[in-house]
Amino acid sequence: MMRKLLDIGLKQMDKILREMSETTIECLNAVEDLWKGKINNMEEKSSKLRLLREELLDIGTELLVRYQPMASDLRYIQASIDVSYDLYRISRYSMEIERTLKITGVDCEFGRAKETLKTVRDMVEKAVEAFMYKNEVLVGEVIKMDNDVDEAYINSLERLNQEMSKCTAIEALIIRHLERMSDHARSIAGEAAYVKSGKRV
Repeated sequence: MMRKLLDIGLKQMDKILREMSETTIECLNAVEDLWKGKINNMEEKSSKLRLLREELLDIGTELLVRYQPMASDLRYIQASIDVSYDLYRISRYSMEIERTLKITGVDCEFGRAKETLKTVRDMVEKAVEAFMYKNEVLVGEVIKMDNDVDEAYINSLERLNQEMSKCTAIEALIIRHLERMSDHARSIAGEAAYVKSGKRV
């Protein structure tokens, strides 16, 4: 009976994480929409993620206290709580990009930032899939993409050193936010390996 109740709780956590991942992708799509002149309520999406994370945390805490799960179940609950934080933080960085663009009001191409955004969005999708299905192949792909985003950020700083303009400065700031999102996506993927084997990558 306890096993069945634990499984119900784990499925609830899984459902919340899936909803959180979908909302996080919506936040990233909203950033892309900003460059197209469309305005989305990103703060509303981020608030939704915060509430979902609190719900997941409550369920996870109850499962830990009531059923004292062991091995992979314990790791899954711990990792799910961490993943929910990563997804929430990605939404907050999306809001920071939105705020930057609104305050500066610049009309720049931001071609490199747009390409980096596509990479980060792909990373988040792969990272969540890696976590849900404990897919270590996808974990490796996410790690490689994270390295690519790190390189994009370094390149943006080097361009800033060569060409000090408002556009290059703001693009470097945007890519910095994207680089932080990338780190969170890598963290999500790393949790997949932790749940499966107990080892972090």
